[in-house]
Amino acid sequence: MMVHDFIEGIVPVSAGLRERLDSILKPKIFGRKEFLLKEGQVCDKIYFVERGLVRIYYLNDGVEICSGLLLEGGFMISVESFFRRQKSYEFIQAVEETEVWYISFDELEAVYRDFPEFNIVGRKLITEYYIRSEERNYVLRRLSAREKYRYFQELFGANTVRIPRKDIASYLGINLETLSRLSRKI
Repeated sequence: MMVHDFIEGIVPVSAGLRERLDSILKPKIFGRKEFLLKEGQVCDKIYFVERGLVRIYYLNDGVEICSGLLLEGGFMISVESFFRRQKSYEFIQAVEETEVWYISFDELEAVYRDFPEFNIVGRKLITEYYIRSEERNYVLRRLSAREKYRYFQELFGANTVRIPRKDIASYLGINLETLSRLSRKI
């Protein structure tokens, strides 16, 4: 399981914690355009993307606004819904066939309680995702369209071609025409 390698890359874990994770992590494959979460549902699971591509978006006057993209090797939740235990305003959708491992909120809380060492993993993950969120906010507020696109290319590298152009434009806060013009120049 790639999720074990990911966690072990953060902090070594005990055999007991590894056994516990093995007993509660569940695999699931989502088809292209299948939803992991829909607006109005409570995000009750944290997903690790083993293979595939997932996007988070919300609707603003009927327009999809892409607020997150995740490829292999990371965790995905609707942050506010998951941690506050409230209905989500976001959708989480597989962009391509996507294989995940997941555990529920209650299972995660039990692991934190029963294995204090896992709290280090949680803290480091939250720290990393908070930093990424702040970085993205800076990019959206301060950089030119060209700089935003270069940032995106550095972030996603060769995987940029896997991501629908409408989602790239929305994620960067630019229109599709601007993205097309930039992609021809760069």
